Amino acid sequence: MRTDLWLVLTGFVSGAMNAAAGGGTFLAFPVLIGIASLSPIAANATCTVGLLPGMIASTGGYVRDFFAQLRDDARRQVIPSALGGILGAWLLLSLGERVFAQIIPWLLVGSAALIAAQPLVSRWLLRHRPERGYPAASIVVPFVVSVYGGYFGAGQGIPFLAAMGLLVPRPIGELNALRILNAMVNTVVAALTFVVLEAHHPTGALDFRAALPLGVGSLVGGWAGVHIVRRLPATALRAFAATIGVAMGVYLAIRR
Repeated sequence: MRTDLWLVLTGFVSGAMNAAAGGGTFLAFPVLIGIASLSPIAANATCTVGLLPGMIASTGGYVRDFFAQLRDDARRQVIPSALGGILGAWLLLSLGERVFAQIIPWLLVGSAALIAAQPLVSRWLLRHRPERGYPAASIVVPFVVSVYGGYFGAGQGIPFLAAMGLLVPRPIGELNALRILNAMVNTVVAALTFVVLEAHHPTGALDFRAALPLGVGSLVGGWAGVHIVRRLPATALRAFAATIGVAMGVYLAIRR
């Protein structure tokens, strides 16, 4: 029972962090390893499933409001985002624990750096918006980013913003809305992939007992994050998430 309470609390804080500044995976991932005693690959898949309710709760209203004027762009990237998320989830389960354990320290540190660099990327894009766009970018970029998102989704929004900002002449606010759609779609399909595969061929790559309390906490935290946590400095939340990510990456690299 105490483990479940810790997971609910972790889900709440992670969901709130994702709503305010991103980086909730950096908190939930080490808790699932340390407190729930999951392997890295199981912690990763359980994170994807458990934090999804919070993502839906925190971004649903924003997506509905914004996509009235981005309907065509959104429609073009839904299928690539879904296919990329499925491929990333499949790669995670197919390549297995040994490969994931080797690269996860680098993914954690790299993702933490992306989270920390988010304000710099946003400011740079404001000054370097392209005059002409590349229509193929609306398909290629969501697909490539979604493969990473399905495999390990922390920090996925930063390469999306950077690549789309270089290739598509749209204001940063509209690109951010497309980023949210990309993350939502690839996370949903990756989570469904994990659930369906684990339900039909149990391998221990997804822990439903840990995902449930994490999901309950993230749902409440995602809703609360929109109303409460945004009052806190996003820079501090981003720094907190990045610090956890680097520390966890170093720890896993040393332990390996």
